[in-house]
Amino acid sequence: MYRFMFFSFASLMGCPAPIEANSTNPLDSVYSEEPGDSLDDGGAEDSDDSQDPTDGGDLDDDQQQEDGCPDSWVLTYAIEGQVDITHTPLDIGNASVAVGGLDSDTLVLRVPNDGGVPANGQVVITSVELLQDFVVSLNLAGEIVIETYLFSSAADECGLASGQLNGPTIAWDECVFGSEHGTPAWSPDEGASGDGCLSDYRVEGIVDCIDDSFLASCTDGWLEDGENNLDYIYNQPLENLDFDSTDYERFTMTGSEYGAELPTYTNNRTWLSLEGELKSMSLEPTPDCLCAE
Repeated sequence: MYRFMFFSFASLMGCPAPIEANSTNPLDSVYSEEPGDSLDDGGAEDSDDSQDPTDGGDLDDDQQQEDGCPDSWVLTYAIEGQVDITHTPLDIGNASVAVGGLDSDTLVLRVPNDGGVPANGQVVITSVELLQDFVVSLNLAGEIVIETYLFSSAADECGLASGQLNGPTIAWDECVFGSEHGTPAWSPDEGASGDGCLSDYRVEGIVDCIDDSFLASCTDGWLEDGENNLDYIYNQPLENLDFDSTDYERFTMTGSEYGAELPTYTNNRTWLSLEGELKSMSLEPTPDCLCAE
């Protein structure tokens, strides 16, 4: 699900022509089965007693399941995080920068419902927005300044990525990296593929490179001197979301060291870690595309 770049030490960006990632919706039937696997594992057996058809009360869960797709929870999180740039030439361009933190920076999950509370089961991301707005400078017999303003986003009510919620953790489904993953040569051109990837993740904006150095130049980072306009789409791998509790108030996405690795068009490696805080939650009708026909 990416972004910028700094002269061989900045990241996630590059100056290629826009590309279109192959978009396949991996989510054929997220809520096709009745979610009986609640967080407390206390689901009860279906009762043999039938409801009085003259009773004007609300439909119970079984009746709702029989008549249509059950409702599910929409959880919206405010997100902020950090981008780490590593493996730059001689490590002279390695850097860490803060991203996100604005009201518009959000991640939205759709989670099964069981008895009026979020339940274990299949989960999807339906929307994500993240702004990277920062300045990085490097002094090499003069200064190179990289001003980055990139907006990353994706949205699909039918799901951008799918995974399994089990207690306080969401583990994403399979996401296979491109062949160059693990090297600075891994780029958005190949990205990744699979149900657990954040699909059709678009990165657009400007990276401005100001070159006043005698020892390096913007072209060392595959940047033009001056304004570089970016607009590309690819599939982004994710790390597990780890919640602080089964109330799902906060999560972190950190991975084993830095976070989720982001493909770049530069000779470095780039990583994104995130923190999320719950802004709102609501029980809403589940889109037909997430239900069995």
